[in-house]
Amino acid sequence: MQYGGQPQYGPVSVAPQQGQGFGWGPTFGPPGGPGGPGGPGFQPGWQPQRPRKKSKAPAVLVLGLLAVAVAGLFVWNQVGEGSDDDYTPPVSSGRYTPTPTTTTEPTSEPTSEPTSEPTTTEAPEPQAIDIVAKNKLYSVGQMAATNCREPRVRPTNNRNAAAYWAAIKPCLDRGWASLVTKAGYRFVPPKMTYWAGTSTSTPCGNGPVAVPFYCPSNQTMYMKVDVFVKTYLEYPDAESKAYSRMWYSRSIAHEYGHHVQELTGILEAAHDLEYDAASYADRLRMNRRTELQANCFAGVFLAVNKRSYPINGLMLQVWNKWVVTAGDKPNEGTHGSKASQARFMGQSFKTGNPATCNTYTASPNNVS
Repeated sequence: MQYGGQPQYGPVSVAPQQGQGFGWGPTFGPPGGPGGPGGPGFQPGWQPQRPRKKSKAPAVLVLGLLAVAVAGLFVWNQVGEGSDDDYTPPVSSGRYTPTPTTTTEPTSEPTSEPTSEPTTTEAPEPQAIDIVAKNKLYSVGQMAATNCREPRVRPTNNRNAAAYWAAIKPCLDRGWASLVTKAGYRFVPPKMTYWAGTSTSTPCGNGPVAVPFYCPSNQTMYMKVDVFVKTYLEYPDAESKAYSRMWYSRSIAHEYGHHVQELTGILEAAHDLEYDAASYADRLRMNRRTELQANCFAGVFLAVNKRSYPINGLMLQVWNKWVVTAGDKPNEGTHGSKASQARFMGQSFKTGNPATCNTYTASPNNVS
């Protein structure tokens, strides 16, 4: 069905579910779209496979990944600096050595040997809940504009889709570098790989996947170009094409948001909290907090670059009408309801401040 003028159910849907075992990425489509909740391939609750240092909870089940052949995979380019596969965010608050106590008058003859050894006490390592709920990133203030402009290239083929995202990534690097550093963490830009096909192999898993995603094990954004091209070319009207560009501008900013979570320790701490949650509902809610925050971080970046991009006219119209209103059914999906998207990404698009994005202290009703 082609859309002319105002689409009846929103422009084309974009995000069928990714396969079991992959990293974090957008997995819902606009209202009524085939990739949204209830549509083909919808599989709520798949969690990423991530190396764990240790766990207090007993291992109760290991889900094996389906071994599938990589079909149609191709990679053009990688952007950014390399990094270790297992990066540990600097979340320790440091150490101190107390001064040994002494008496002013000796009670016995001095001895050449000290009566006790000076003690050294290490500050306790921050708890996972403190890392996600009290992270210093929330206090660094508004992101500075990077004067990012929407790329002129249009995603009419895979190579152009890659070029579109490649032009946006340096803006994200500049915007987040100062905030991450100001929060006291080491900034390392993510790598970015472009691919197409039905499945791929990464350190986060192997198998079918249908959307862009982020793998924390190698700090890489895997940007699936063919889904961008398909969305852009599927319908000829201007609103659908503007929607595609706005959705996928948000998409790269969302995946970058997961990288910011990784650098600041939030992603690993949230994963630990999710792993230790008492019930499926609690695990799903923790996953939603993580995804809602990544979308909120995307809103931060887009907010401060509204004027230069520019996000106005038709681009602003599709943002308000289709992008910020996309979501899962309340309390059922992994990425949050329409109301929750508006509460976090909608607000950060106004503030440009990561303080808006503390999803981990929000009430359960606000992360539905």
